[in-house]
Amino acid sequence: MSASDLKFVIFRSIKDGYRWRLSSASGETIEYSERGHGNKGECEHDVYRLKGDRYPYAKVRDAAIG
Repeated sequence: MSASDLKFVIFRSIKDGYRWRLSSASGETIEYSERGHGNKGECEHDVYRLKGDRYPYAKVRDAAIG
């Protein structure tokens, strides 16, 4: 698995707001948000911080509606 095969997905959780998940090309979850974010911007900030710090080649996909 190469670092460029990793993908962050931002999604909306019905229970507690916006969350993210980092997956491998095969769909295996590597990391995930431990808490829901009240707004999408906070969630995106979390993703891009992690992307910059540890996963610079990971792609980001926004699957959240709204």
